[in-house]
Amino acid sequence: MTDLLNHMLFALVDFRHLIEGQFATRALWEWILFFMPVFIFGEFPRYIFPAVFLLIAKVADRLPHDEREKTTFFATTPSVSVLLVGYNEEASVANAIRSLLELEYPNLEIIVIDDNSEDRMYEEARPFADRGQVKLYRNSAATGRSGRPTASNMALCLSSGDYIVSVDADTSFDRDMLFHMIGPFYDPKVGAVAGNIKVRNLGVSVWTRLQAVEYALSITIWKQWLGLLGMGMQVSGAFGAFRREALLSFGAWDPELAEDADLTLKIKKVGWKIVFEPAAIAMTNAPETWRVLRGQRFRWDKGGFRTYFRKHADILKFWQYDWRNAFEISMEFFFTVFLTFVYALYLVLMLWYYPRLLIFVWCLAYLIYVGVTLFCFSISLVFSERRSQELALLPTVFLFPGYKALFRWVRFGALMLEFFRINYQEGYLPESAWRNTKKW
Repeated sequence: MTDLLNHMLFALVDFRHLIEGQFATRALWEWILFFMPVFIFGEFPRYIFPAVFLLIAKVADRLPHDEREKTTFFATTPSVSVLLVGYNEEASVANAIRSLLELEYPNLEIIVIDDNSEDRMYEEARPFADRGQVKLYRNSAATGRSGRPTASNMALCLSSGDYIVSVDADTSFDRDMLFHMIGPFYDPKVGAVAGNIKVRNLGVSVWTRLQAVEYALSITIWKQWLGLLGMGMQVSGAFGAFRREALLSFGAWDPELAEDADLTLKIKKVGWKIVFEPAAIAMTNAPETWRVLRGQRFRWDKGGFRTYFRKHADILKFWQYDWRNAFEISMEFFFTVFLTFVYALYLVLMLWYYPRLLIFVWCLAYLIYVGVTLFCFSISLVFSERRSQELALLPTVFLFPGYKALFRWVRFGALMLEFFRINYQEGYLPESAWRNTKKW
C-alpha cells in the first residue's frame, strides 16, 4: 500500500513539473492553439454573448413588448386546430388531451391521430371523442404506421382552423399557452411560432436533469437570441404553431428524419417570419436512459445535416433568400460539423504528441466550461417562470461539459454515417414513408 501511494505521489509531482515546464517554455500563442479547437474561437462567444445581451436587455427593459397587439388579436378568437399525432402513446395521450381541454378556448379544435399504434392509445383517447371533446382518427392501414410527417398531413387535412398547433402526445401546457402561441400572428408576416419546451421528468435520472440544463441554454437563451435577430431556424415538432396559409403554400410536412427543421426552412424560404415565444410553455418527457437519448440525438444529428446542408443548402444563396438565413446556416455548419471534426482531429494529435499535457488542457477547459455554463444557466433562471424547480439543477451544471463532450462523439458518428449514406433509412420512418420521399 505504501509503495502504491509513493508511486501516485511521484506521478503527481512529475505531472506538476511537466506543467511548470510547459508554462515556462511555451508562448501564449501556443496555449491559444491548444485551446482554440475546443473553446476560445468557437463555443465562448456562442454561449456568452447572447446571455449577456439578453440580461442587459431585460434589465434595461429593452426586450420587445407586444402584449397589447397580441391581446387585441387574441380577443377576436381566431380558429385554432391542435394536431396531436402519436404512435404507441397509451401512457401519455390522455394527460395531453386533458391539458389541452384545460385551455378553455372557445374556438379550439383538437385532432388526435393514432398512427396504427400497437398499444391502447386509441382506447385511451376514445372517451374524449365520445364526449365530443376531440376528433379522433386511427390509421388502420394494412401497411402499418405512416410516420409522424404523413400522419400530421392527414391531421392537417382533417382540421379546419386558420392556425395550427402541432404538439407531441407526451406534452402538457401552461393554461395561457394559446394566448402566447397564437397572439404573435397579429403580425401578418408571421408564418410560425416556436414555443418554449421544458423537461417535465427532470427528477427521473441524471440524463433528464442534464437535458433540462441543455434546454435552458439552447431554448430559453439561444432561441430567444435568434428570435430577436430574426434568425430562428427551427420550430420544434413537439410544440409549434403555424399559419394554415403558410403550410398549404408548400404542402406542409415531408417525410424526413428532421421534419420539423425541414418544415421551418420551407416556411423561411417562401418569405414568412418565424418568432420564438418564451412565455409559451410546454412540459415534455425527455429520454430517461442513455440508450434512448443517444438514439434520439443520433437521429437529430443525421437528420439535421441532411436537411440543412443537402436538401436546403440553397438557402445559402443570400442574394435569393434573406442573408440572415445564410449566416445562421453557415454558423450551424461551423459549430455542428466543422468543429466536430476539428475536435476529433485535435484530440488525436494531442494524444499522439502531448498525451500528458492533454490531461491538463482538458481539465482546465472543463473548469472554464463549468464557469461559463453556470453563468449562462444563472441568466436563464432570470427568464424562468419555474425558477425554484430549475434552481435545483445547479449541481447538474458541473456535469454538463462532460455531457456535451460525450455527445460530440455521438454527432461525429452520426455525421460519418450520413456522409457515406450508411443506414440512410432510419427506423424513425416506416418503409412506406421512405418510398414516397426523395433521397437527398
